[in-house]
Amino acid sequence: MAVLNPPRVLPGLGRAIINFLIENRSAWDEAGLVDAFKPGGVNDSGGAADGVKNTLSAFRAIGMLHTSPQGGITAAESVTMHGSMFGRDAFRRVMLKHVLDLDRDGDPWAVGDGEASTSGARDLTRALSWFLAQDALSAPLSWNDNIQKMQADQFGTSENLRWPIANDTRWNAFARWAPALGLAVPSVVRGAAGLVPLPTLAITDIIAQMPDGQMQIEDFLNALARKLPVLSRGVVRNALVARLAVDPDPGVHNNSVDTSVAQVLRILEARGRLSLETLADAGGLFLSASSHSRTTHVTLKGGKKR
Repeated sequence: MAVLNPPRVLPGLGRAIINFLIENRSAWDEAGLVDAFKPGGVNDSGGAADGVKNTLSAFRAIGMLHTSPQGGITAAESVTMHGSMFGRDAFRRVMLKHVLDLDRDGDPWAVGDGEASTSGARDLTRALSWFLAQDALSAPLSWNDNIQKMQADQFGTSENLRWPIANDTRWNAFARWAPALGLAVPSVVRGAAGLVPLPTLAITDIIAQMPDGQMQIEDFLNALARKLPVLSRGVVRNALVARLAVDPDPGVHNNSVDTSVAQVLRILEARGRLSLETLADAGGLFLSASSHSRTTHVTLKGGKKR
């Protein structure tokens, strides 16, 4: 079951459905949820229920909804253990954890034939790892402007079924998932529509769980990659690089921090959430090719107490 293939998946609707199921003690099947959540005033439209059906399908695939043999739909225990009446931020964190469940999905780049290539969130995880490997300082990514050519060039084939984002239907679905997971933002540049690989919210969520204090930048980046394996140094990104034989991000080529992560670090430093430091006689990394000094340490501020 694919996550990106259903064309009308709405992550925000998934939150509404899951909150409803947790709070409502009645038994609900798909037909009942469709009647409860499909838009009013379009009951005669043949596709009126597609948004609800596609959303239920995708959230089953990532393990947040469970369907009993009798057809009853409930929120999974792996969701309810985190609470109820989820706000946007809390739901994002739970949703991302379910998407990046490598114990369930294994290596998403070990692509074979049939269902194994799309089960769980494998298709979405492949797309996220490729998207986040692109230059965050270049033009925003959009289907009509650059994504098709970039994939053809990087994967060495015009056969789109070998690409992580095979067509505009999957891109449109991805364009809803990636911002909802905190791994992308819409472009704010006038006349440049698309998405920017800027995982500010997802990284902020991770460092909120890390203890305050100073750590070497290599240790910090490795800790991020363990929690967000679609980032540079993460196992999913490493599998992508092995397939391409080169990392697409220019920062990596220059012995610098990946451009997406580097931009987030600058943003969080400006917000006072962390500080980037250069200490003598310590190894470090440039934040970009134009940086004049290496960053050797990161000091987190205002997060989890030791």
